[in-house]
Amino acid sequence: MEWQYQKIILGDHHRRRDDIDLLCELGEDGWELVAITSNNVAYLKRKVEHGRDVNRTLAREGTPSRVEPKYREPQTGETWSGRGRMAAWLKLKQDAGEDIEKYRV
Repeated sequence: MEWQYQKIILGDHHRRRDDIDLLCELGEDGWELVAITSNNVAYLKRKVEHGRDVNRTLAREGTPSRVEPKYREPQTGETWSGRGRMAAWLKLKQDAGEDIEKYRV
């Protein structure tokens, strides 16, 4: 038996979708939740059937993919992709009246 593994950064997916909805949808496609880490990374696995298109779920619209950061804090190196909830460090700067565009990569 072979397994396929997937890592998802929760909160990085399309804003209209809830993390629970995403995990339920992945479960319907045969993905089994292995763990969720303290930094909101979900690890999933599913059995691989020979001849099956194992990338079908990964290609679905709204499923997270690796995205490049859009904002970077130069002193700490922290980044935010521009997806999901705004990073706390950037939100603090915005709330302080700073123009966050100066942090755009």
